[in-house]
Amino acid sequence: MRYLATYALFFSAAALASGNGGHHGSAGDLVAPAVNVALLVGFLVWKLKKPLNDMFTKKAEEITNTLERASLKAKEAQMMLENEQRKITNLSTEMKTLADQSDADVKTYEKNLARETEEKIQKMKTDATSKIAADKKAIMDELNAELLNQVIAKTKTTIKTNKDFQSKASNKLLQGLK
Repeated sequence: MRYLATYALFFSAAALASGNGGHHGSAGDLVAPAVNVALLVGFLVWKLKKPLNDMFTKKAEEITNTLERASLKAKEAQMMLENEQRKITNLSTEMKTLADQSDADVKTYEKNLARETEEKIQKMKTDATSKIAADKKAIMDELNAELLNQVIAKTKTTIKTNKDFQSKASNKLLQGLK
C-alpha cells in the first residue's frame, strides 16, 4: 500500500511538474493520470469489495428483520384494532347488561336489607318482651318479698302486743319441735 501511495504521488508530481511549457496539451498527457486513477480505483475496489459487500449484506439483513418486525407489529396492531372495534360494537349490549345486572343487584340488596331489618326488629321486640317480662317478674318478686316482710313484721308486732297470741304461738312452736 505504501508503494501504491508513493507511485500515485510520483505520477501526480510529474504531471504537475511537466507544466504547459509552451505547447498545447494532447491526449497523451492524460495517460499517466488515467493510469493513476485506474490503479487507484482498482485498488479501492479490490480492498473495499469484501467490506462493502459485508456492509450491504448486513444492512440488507437488518432491513429485512426490521420489515419483518414491522409486519408482525402491523398484524398485532390490526388484531388489537379489530378487538377494540368488536368491543365498541358490543358496548351498548355490554352497557345494557351491566345496567340490568346493577338493577338486579340493587333489588336483591333491597330485599336482603328489608329482610334483615325485619329480622332485627323481631329480635329486638322479642328481646324487649323478654326483658320486660324479666323486669316484671323481678319487681313482682321484690314486691312479694316486701309484702311478706311487712306481713311478718305486722304479725310479730301483733303477737308481741297481744298476750293471748303469744301463748298460742309458743304452744304451736313447741308442738312443732316435738
